[in-house]
Parts: sequence; C-alpha cells; structure tokens
Amino acid sequence: MNATPVWGLNLPGWDGKLPAPPFPKWVGRQMFDLIRDANVIDKYLEAAYAHREAFDGTCDDSFDREEGTTMDDDDDDDDDNNDETLGTKIRGCTAGRGGHAAFASILWSAPASDPTTGATTDFYGALGKLPADVLLLFGSEDAWCTPAVAKRMHATLADRRGGVDGDGDGGGDGDGGGDSPAERYVSVENAGHCPNHEAPAAVASVLLPWIGASRRSKATLVSSERSRIKEQWGDAVLREVSIEESRNLGMVDRIVSTMVG
Repeated sequence: MNATPVWGLNLPGWDGKLPAPPFPKWVGRQMFDLIRDANVIDKYLEAAYAHREAFDGTCDDSFDREEGTTMDDDDDDDDDNNDETLGTKIRGCTAGRGGHAAFASILWSAPASDPTTGATTDFYGALGKLPADVLLLFGSEDAWCTPAVAKRMHATLADRRGGVDGDGDGGGDGDGGGDSPAERYVSVENAGHCPNHEAPAAVASVLLPWIGASRRSKATLVSSERSRIKEQWGDAVLREVSIEESRNLGMVDRIVSTMVG
C-alpha cells in the first residue's frame, strides 16, 4: 500500500519504481520544493493541529525529552528546545538527497495494491483484507482524515467477519487463538491529525491497555463514557465510538470518506 494513499495519483508513463525518469523527477522536484517551504509547512501544521501551541515551541516538545526525565528536569533546557520548532525539524528532514525522486514516486504510484498479487485496489479494499487486530485513534479535529474517514475504516474492518459483529461490541476476540481480529475506534476530542504528538498522554492511556490485553475486543480502553486527560495545552477528551455509530454514515460523510481511498 502506498504510504500516503491520498497523494497516490497513479499517473501514466511510470510505475513509480525508483530510479525516477527525468520528467517525473523534475515534477517531483518542483512540487517537493514548494511544499517544503517554511511558510507552507507552517500552514500545513496549522491545519493539522487543533492547538498551535502544540507545535510552535510554546510547550515542551515530548520528542525532545530524554527518557526518564520530567518537564521540571528540562526547565534549564527550555530555551534550547524552543529555538527549533516542529516546522524547522520537518524542513530539516527534507534536506537529504533523494527526497524529490521519492516524492515523485508517491505521486506516480497507485494508492494501494494487493501485496500478494500486486493488483491495484483501493484503500478500503486493502484495509478489509488486513488479518490483524486494529486500534483506530483519530483526533476529532483532524481536517484531512475526518471522523467520517475513521468511521468508514472502522466499519470496513468490522466487515472482515462478513458483516457479523461477533460478540456484539464491534470487535472480534482478537486473542491470537484463531478468532476473528478485533477492531476498536477511539476518538481523541480536542486534537487534530497528529494525536500522538498533540495529545501524547491521552494516546498512551488508550494504547497501553490495548497492547497488554489478551482479548482486545474486551479491554477497557476508555475509563468512562468521556474520559478527560490533561495535556500541556489543555484537556483532551477520549470517547470510544461504537460500530453502530460508525456504520451510520450520512451521504456527505460517505462522499468525504471516499476521497481517502
């Protein structure tokens, strides 16, 4: 599957396998240089995050903290950490060789393909064949992968059992003993496209019990109907979405969710 299916345009004249021919490489260079401009990156981040202070250096960046330290331990280093924002880090990652060709490869490749046959499929077709337990953690303020996309993914995963909801909670047993795989969807309200960075405490509170569960369809992932978790910029609210809600997509949501696949 293309790592970024929204960008996979399956353009003619090249299958996307590197090295890139001259024309696709030129197109990739022009577009790549455009989107890695510092101002463009900042606009992307504004769209991706629900809270600007989560990426502009106002708060401590959890990725900068050394293992075993706390925010108090980092007080002396605050000025150093805040000198480099997430935007400058992202731009720094684009400075290496090969970025233009790799971006061209994403554009020319198909959005998704069957890993066993190589045949082109769509995103949801590939997702429906995934034989693993899946935990969906989406920020409710995600402007790109909206709640409609998460709900359609949730319903697609549940359909792996032929439309049967198994034990009634929208997830299979998923215990590695030959039962149908489990799927759960938790919405991180008050967070955007990168909840693992914008709301790390909230994400960890869901992810840890999921990882440690022997039966993931039965694990308690959210302690109450709406669990509130404090983050540096404010509170994130966790809510588990039922399979019934995910299946109940309106016409507009169905159209919007199709744009990702």
